[in-house]
Amino acid sequence: MIASVTVVTADLDAAVSAYRDGVGLEPGAEHRTSGAPLPELDGRRSVVLSGTGTGGVVHVVELPGARVPEPLTTFGWAAAEILVADADEATERARDAGLRVLAEPRPVGAGGGLRAVQVAGPAGEALYLTQVDRAPEGFSLPRPRGPVGPVFIAVLAAEDLETARGALEARLPARRVTDHPLPVRALNAQLGRPAGTLHRVSTLQLPDRCAVEVDQYPADDPAVRAVRARRSPYDGGIVAVTLRGDGPKRTWTVPGAGGALIACT
Repeated sequence: MIASVTVVTADLDAAVSAYRDGVGLEPGAEHRTSGAPLPELDGRRSVVLSGTGTGGVVHVVELPGARVPEPLTTFGWAAAEILVADADEATERARDAGLRVLAEPRPVGAGGGLRAVQVAGPAGEALYLTQVDRAPEGFSLPRPRGPVGPVFIAVLAAEDLETARGALEARLPARRVTDHPLPVRALNAQLGRPAGTLHRVSTLQLPDRCAVEVDQYPADDPAVRAVRARRSPYDGGIVAVTLRGDGPKRTWTVPGAGGALIACT
């Protein structure tokens, strides 16, 4: 399952406040990181924030000098999808706390069982706040036990979807569920493209009602000047996703996805 997403920020206190007040996650005690997926993060101030129920947490690590990328404009880990009981209430909470709404709440996916809003996180990451009333066919997704639940999907921005997905399928207990073109509203808005522009999206089901979504970013389009690869933790945002399972413990880079890291524990 998804154990955590690691978010790098230059301002730990501001990021924790945003996740607590704007999303509704509960912060734990501040501590110094140990055994981080990147050596630059060891010994840094950090806080883990969690929702209700079993699943992924948000691990925010302070790295002075880290930049804040514009959400959904870099390759690598682009977004964390967090379970909420009510997407409309989640939107108002985020907006009241000063978080920028990238795309207003609306039904997503097949079957009408999901409703989601996309907001800008405090460190350059995007946050998909998703209400799950009924999982689309082929998926196993969690149901909320409170107003805000865990991280249950990690969204990967790929320059080469086939390569990135192939590596995930080869190394993880992943089952391919979807591969189709979709008009990703928040991505189109961030890249200045027409709202109906289609992007190839493929989602892999993981054990314990989690998933990884792989989005093909328009890497070969010279008009998309904002898209760039994330090369350093100093670029900020989500730098790694940690998965918990029975396989070997290792950290590896997803090829074709801007240096995105996966840590298996």
